[in-house]
Amino acid sequence: MGPAAERLHLIDTLRAIALFGVITMNMTGMVAALVSNDIFPKATTLDVGLATFDLVVLQGKARSCFALLFGVGFGILMTRAASRGQPFVSFYLTRMSVLLAIGLINLAFLFWGDILILYALLGMFLLVFRNSGDQLVLRLGLALVLLPPIVAGLLEAVSGAPLPNLAGLGPDAPDKAFAAMVPMYRSNSYMDFVQANLQLYASHYTTDTSYTVLYNLSVLGLFLLGMWVARNGVLADVERWRPFLRKVVWLCLPLGMVLSIVHATRRMGVEAEGAAYGLVTAAYAGLAITAFGYIAGLALLLSRRGALIHRALSPMGRMALTGYLASNAVGAFVWYGWGLGQLGAWNFAAINLLAFFTFAALCLFSGLWLGRFRFGPAEWVWRSATYRKLQPMQRQDLPAAELT
Repeated sequence: MGPAAERLHLIDTLRAIALFGVITMNMTGMVAALVSNDIFPKATTLDVGLATFDLVVLQGKARSCFALLFGVGFGILMTRAASRGQPFVSFYLTRMSVLLAIGLINLAFLFWGDILILYALLGMFLLVFRNSGDQLVLRLGLALVLLPPIVAGLLEAVSGAPLPNLAGLGPDAPDKAFAAMVPMYRSNSYMDFVQANLQLYASHYTTDTSYTVLYNLSVLGLFLLGMWVARNGVLADVERWRPFLRKVVWLCLPLGMVLSIVHATRRMGVEAEGAAYGLVTAAYAGLAITAFGYIAGLALLLSRRGALIHRALSPMGRMALTGYLASNAVGAFVWYGWGLGQLGAWNFAAINLLAFFTFAALCLFSGLWLGRFRFGPAEWVWRSATYRKLQPMQRQDLPAAELT
């Protein structure tokens, strides 16, 4: 994004809210994916309630909002470059290449569940659609989000079994892959941690192939829908789009939440076989549908009475990359053996509390930082590497006109 004067604070605030959900799910996932059998038997009623809330309200929705807003950012960058007569393709490919490098660093040294690698690769692929018409972008985006889980669910309902994976193993292969890595994550060797991160990332594609395909196609679809949102100024002119956004809220929130509850049953350990198993898979579409309702509802709310929320959260939205990386560092340090080694020692309530305070601290830090600097630390690295030139960091380095 460009200077603060050119930014849409609504988008920054929405990005910060989405980041809160991402941080919460990452913090819990760093633990639950590895040692859920250790912490579930000790769960209190509060723990069960929070775990259910995370699965139904946040899981898949926060990252879907994040992906859609990434697509919005792409559309804004493309539109601004065109209006200024600036070349876009080479600039954007460089920008995504730098993001890919940041993602690889994040994967190896911070978090096995990195999203930046996929964002960078699919972000490059978005260039294929930069000259496509709005109707194609909208329809293809919706198709990629909605059709793959429905088709996968139908295939499972007909076959009576989960879709196969590239490893040729049973449906419990992903859980076994995580369980095999637990000793490495409890090791006090940082290199064991790095090795485990890389192995888990690779094994996710081979042992949980159908899920990763659904997720990747959904992300691309959300990118396209975000591009459509940017092109049509939906978040730039909420008043004009208010009737449309109301319809999205009333349609997507109820439908999406029902489907989300159905989909969450698999993570809750509810057994389903045959057609019922396929139905749960098809309900994956509800994650993105709910996200549409969240974005529309928040846009309606924040466009009229969100001044205080904007002031509190928009700096975090401007520093979302810094916040994402920093939260991964906090989680990895707290849970794994090279840091505090608390893997499996905290209940769900404590994990959620850590996520909340991490986000709150990052919001405070972002506000203080951007009071003096133009960009967050990671954003400055990203921008400087993209332009192959160190960017002016302190606000007093710029003319007053650029700071308004």
